[in-house]
Amino acid sequence: MKRALTLVLTLLATICAVAALRLSHVDFENIRTIDVFGNFSLQIPPGLHYAALSMGLLVLGGFLAGELAASIALPRVTAYLLFGIVVGPSLASWLPKGFPTLVPQAELNYLEFVQALAVSLIGLIAGSELKIPFLRTAGSRICKMLAFESAGVALCVCVLLVVVAGAVPLLAQRTPNERWFLIAVLTALISASSPAVVVAILRETQASGPFAQTSLAMVVLKDLVLVIVISALLAAWTSGQSQGTAWEATFGVSWHLAGSLLVGLIFALVLGVIAKRTRFRLDMVMVIAGFAIALSGKLLNVAPLIVGITAGFALTNLSPNTSRRLFSSIDNILPTTYVIFFATTGAKISLDSLMIIWPLAVGACAVRFVGCWSGLRIGCRVAGASDLERKWLWTSMVSQAGVSIALASEIHRVFAQQEWAVQLQSFMLATIVINEVIGPPLMRLGVIRSGEARA
Repeated sequence: MKRALTLVLTLLATICAVAALRLSHVDFENIRTIDVFGNFSLQIPPGLHYAALSMGLLVLGGFLAGELAASIALPRVTAYLLFGIVVGPSLASWLPKGFPTLVPQAELNYLEFVQALAVSLIGLIAGSELKIPFLRTAGSRICKMLAFESAGVALCVCVLLVVVAGAVPLLAQRTPNERWFLIAVLTALISASSPAVVVAILRETQASGPFAQTSLAMVVLKDLVLVIVISALLAAWTSGQSQGTAWEATFGVSWHLAGSLLVGLIFALVLGVIAKRTRFRLDMVMVIAGFAIALSGKLLNVAPLIVGITAGFALTNLSPNTSRRLFSSIDNILPTTYVIFFATTGAKISLDSLMIIWPLAVGACAVRFVGCWSGLRIGCRVAGASDLERKWLWTSMVSQAGVSIALASEIHRVFAQQEWAVQLQSFMLATIVINEVIGPPLMRLGVIRSGEARA
């Protein structure tokens, strides 16, 4: 109780300090840096000082909010998102006049590169959790269970979106082609799960055994397939908007997928060589690799998530000793990266749009839950899974977090020029937040009931 109170007071003090600085109207724009010789250097670009202030608030405040959530047995990621909403520009418009916007919308643009880094690292870590030996022995069984689970979720979500399409402005005001395309994209996104949450729960409970391995393999394989599906849909949309020929559209989609796999293999090769020749500062190597993967996505029109997953999978299976050193080196970097990524994502949520779209988000989460539970139970029966897996394996598929938010950000980026892009992003993030709240406790319950938890 004392620790929780201390965290609350520190968090409030941080928010008040930033608010006071915003109200003081300090002219950061005319501040110039001084070099080692005492000379004034070039003026720092407009807004950069304030962006640094915003990032500092998101990092420190998000960290405190996460620790507070952990002290009351809630997931940290949810706290990061909620803190971003609290300090973001959307909530500020609801506050009394004169209250400053703690993180203005214009300054969020300076943090996009850090978000791109997080997407790349998320992909690398997700890919590193796929081990070939386990896939050889349990691959067929896992594929059967995944097929039924994915079909159950997709069917339930798709039926819901088709039924309510005429009553929801996001879908009702679109052309038939746009409506069906959005339904396909949203169905795929809502079907995604969270390898990051599964890994976190398994580490927290120190679980090991068939249940833990199957859970992890299923969520990683499922998200890998959905990354490819969503990337193909977005590439098809982009090619269609460019008014090119059918051949150009086909080539664009093919390169987006095959090129991502090829670039991922190249990154795995380069990282493997560097790791063998370098013994120190591998964490900086991974950070640079993350930025390079994000940059390759823009320059080469490939999917950073697929590149990261491919690189992580190739590294962990072709060079296990090297990959172990690489991925363990970024354990101290990931928490801060996740705080920035999730808190910034929360700050971008439009509450005005969310108030319109929330009934659809709740309905989508409800039918997703039903489809996940029923589909996986049928899949476990068909695959001959154990009774424990049949009863509790579905709990590992409920959560959504890093990969889902990364996909949502990518979807929003592709549709950013559309007038309904804000509503689309708010709906996607609303479903992810709801699933992130209810998913981790269910996953923890499933691990405990499986008998594999050691803590």
